[in-house]
Amino acid sequence: MTEEHRVRTLIHCEVPRRAERPPTVTAQEHRRGEGRWPVPRQLEKAEVGRLLSMLLEAYDGRRPVPQIRGLVAPEVFAGLSGPRLARPRHRICRVHTCTAVPDVIEACARVEVEGRSIALAARFTRTPSGWQCVRFALLKPQRPAPRAHRPAAA
Repeated sequence: MTEEHRVRTLIHCEVPRRAERPPTVTAQEHRRGEGRWPVPRQLEKAEVGRLLSMLLEAYDGRRPVPQIRGLVAPEVFAGLSGPRLARPRHRICRVHTCTAVPDVIEACARVEVEGRSIALAARFTRTPSGWQCVRFALLKPQRPAPRAHRPAAA
């Protein structure tokens, strides 16, 4: 192509846009922090799985815990930011969610670690700024109690 291409303005073809005004917020709503953020939408099952994966990465030590500060409640953050122990990698296999009330999502998952399956339970609540994990627990199987050695009967 030897002909030079030029960008043409479509001023005569475009429909003029109306200037969108931001929603009006009263001074009282502004002080209370209302009216500034839209209500967070409902989480899908896949999104819950991604959040649980991020939390497990922080638990394993593969993700810096400060990265998830905004996603978890202070109690969960304190539990995850404890001493950094070398932990094996946890992998989520299956996620199940339940919405008991509109602003709460309860999730459970099957997690594989070193060839074994363990359970994960979590609870997410809706806050004005988004969803937050308020409970996070890995339910590990209990180790069997050592058997007492009984002498052989004579």
